[in-house]
Amino acid sequence: MPRRPMDPTPVNSFALVYDRINSVPGSRIDGLVTTGGVGFSAEASVARDGRKFIALPHNNRIYEQDWGFSTNSMGKGGQWIGHYARPLDDWCSERT
Repeated sequence: MPRRPMDPTPVNSFALVYDRINSVPGSRIDGLVTTGGVGFSAEASVARDGRKFIALPHNNRIYEQDWGFSTNSMGKGGQWIGHYARPLDDWCSERT
């Protein structure tokens, strides 16, 4: 089943969001709120294979190829990430 793009499409690139998170002390942003109203934190990290990703609660990850989609490419059907990606995109836009 093909993945669904986020609607609306993120304004910022994965690279910009990742770099902004990585630039704060501890490479971690606290106090974010999902589109459903649940608080969460996000952290810029690097996988063992060298790929950059944004670490989310429940072992969710956003890799560059997942940015802009409602789900990531992990597991059989992917994990829902859109409710995290939207506030991350908004957070990044507030810092431009």
